[in-house]
Amino acid sequence: MKRRTFLQSTLASAAIAPVLLDTVYARPSSPLKLLAQLDTVANDKILILVQLFGGNDGLNTVVPADNDTYYTLRPNIGIQKNTLYNFGGVYFNPGLQYGDKRGFAGMFEAGTLAVLRGIGYPNPNLSHFRSTDIWLSGINDSNANDTLSTGWLGRFLEQRYPNFPNQLPTDPLAINFGGFSLALTSEKGRMGIEVDNPNLQAGGLSAANDTLDDNANGTRYAIEYAFVQDIANRSNVYAQRVKDAYTTGKAMLKGNYAGDGFSQQMASVAALIAGGLDTRVYMVNLGGFDTHVNQVSGGDPTHSSGAHTNLLATLSNAIAQFQYDMTMLDQTTPKISDRVVGLTISEFGRRPHDNGSWGTDHGAASVQFLFGSQVNSGVFGDPFDLDHLDSNGDLVPSIDFRQVYAAILTDWFGITPTDAQTVLQDQNAGINPLAGLFKAPAGVSSASPIDLSLSIYPNPVSSRSRIAFMLSQDAYTELEIASVDGKRVQMILGRSLAAGSHDIPFSPELPSGAYILSLRSGGEMVTQVLEIIR
Repeated sequence: MKRRTFLQSTLASAAIAPVLLDTVYARPSSPLKLLAQLDTVANDKILILVQLFGGNDGLNTVVPADNDTYYTLRPNIGIQKNTLYNFGGVYFNPGLQYGDKRGFAGMFEAGTLAVLRGIGYPNPNLSHFRSTDIWLSGINDSNANDTLSTGWLGRFLEQRYPNFPNQLPTDPLAINFGGFSLALTSEKGRMGIEVDNPNLQAGGLSAANDTLDDNANGTRYAIEYAFVQDIANRSNVYAQRVKDAYTTGKAMLKGNYAGDGFSQQMASVAALIAGGLDTRVYMVNLGGFDTHVNQVSGGDPTHSSGAHTNLLATLSNAIAQFQYDMTMLDQTTPKISDRVVGLTISEFGRRPHDNGSWGTDHGAASVQFLFGSQVNSGVFGDPFDLDHLDSNGDLVPSIDFRQVYAAILTDWFGITPTDAQTVLQDQNAGINPLAGLFKAPAGVSSASPIDLSLSIYPNPVSSRSRIAFMLSQDAYTELEIASVDGKRVQMILGRSLAAGSHDIPFSPELPSGAYILSLRSGGEMVTQVLEIIR
């Protein structure tokens, strides 16, 4: 085979360009053999990262409707209180209760949704491009001269699986829908594949029509040819494996997914998980959140309808259908739902005041969501302080998004705090994991359930509540409340108790905010988020 012919062939092009396998994309420019096989020490946890392009408006997502300043700042887009979903003083945008599963509202009531209020980072950058890179890289660096070339999940996968074998693993470590993300990029390349529609016919590259002439043996061209042919073969294996898992899993789904692109992405992820694909990270996306104009419908005096409400309806309905599928799969397989959590991210929030065009401009802190059966449902982060904005007139964050990343790395994926600091490039060890996000402690497999149960009702608490818990054995038991940074603020009980159900009254004397209620008994521990509203 002549060198010119080789360079013009499909296989040669694959070495320098994205490979399209009937809408299953693989990027061989970062050789697929660099993808690590799962080792025996890795846990089986899955993360779904949901990127909301454009900057989601947190104030109109979880609305501070009891604060009159909100309506003063937003005379044109402030959503009327009587149209909001209200659960214990937490007010959701009407779009968040859309669909037959009632969206995020239903999940919040069911205990599978955490609200991350006031999430952002210090000294916010209001450029879409730079702030997106900050969130995806996990590095707070606004200097445009500094290139952010790797992502926090890419560095995690690179660190967790350092001994890349020569053979391609059965399944990709990560799958990205709709273009490849910086979040999944490491120093060794892109730690996953791109997928569009996993249902379409897989495979497409072949060397059947290409041959090397006798003089090519042992030459540099022969080595290049063998490498590219290997890339094609590996890519086809992934494409077929993804398609097979999707086909198997799709038949197991029961969710009522809408026909929009984002809903179908979530349905595809559900199908791949149900079909047994052994992938650690999925990335999906929903655009349209850059709501400078017509964020709400100008003709709606309640300001409860419009583009933003529609986007939130799409988001929450699709995720609620996904969570329903994960729960339904537990009836036929070992607790799939306990292995899966998801996190929404967006590059920034919006300004506290509206802009006179039925919309909002680029701001800072916002609201994001963590979902899954192993998530401690509740509200994290301080109430929006609308009376004390930063020097730019923006909301001051109460949660650094990297604290959430650190919690996912340590309390979900189970790596050590030291390794998490390395992944997040936190040389000064100043980023502590946000406490209490997950029910299971780090390193505990879902195959070994905790023999304790704990609940608070109602929660959030305004004046009086009750704490109910179940002990599996007679044991010395402690029940305490801590702040989200781990400091004990109240000891409720500490004495020997008999096995069985216990129910005690609780009247908090603490200021408004999110706290962690912990139950320790018999060497085990379970936690629950406690939200106090005054």
